[in-house]
Amino acid sequence: MYQLKYKIWIEKNGKVFGIGPLMLLKGVSETGSLSEAARKMDMSYNKAHNLIKSIEKKLGYELISSKSGGSKGGSSELTEKAEELMMTYENFYNECEENLRKIYQKHFKNSNI
Repeated sequence: MYQLKYKIWIEKNGKVFGIGPLMLLKGVSETGSLSEAARKMDMSYNKAHNLIKSIEKKLGYELISSKSGGSKGGSSELTEKAEELMMTYENFYNECEENLRKIYQKHFKNSNI
């Protein structure tokens, strides 16, 4: 039997936001740190930082508000716009996923090709 595979992202002057950036921002929300969120995804801090900055540039608004070091190190938190984008994208993605599965089943459930 076949398996359904897909990637869903939104674009604005190139790829802007998809499941990877969503997971990265969720990690920032959970840990309070871009560095820690990147580490949990086996991504370098530099790559994560550049990804966020690239997305912010394309969107025209900040996703993360960061505070620099000190004795306890820095911290990061999501902006309201980031939280809104995450919620909207996640709802969109889940609805796409549900409908893609239904369409896949409709066309391939009993297929012998």
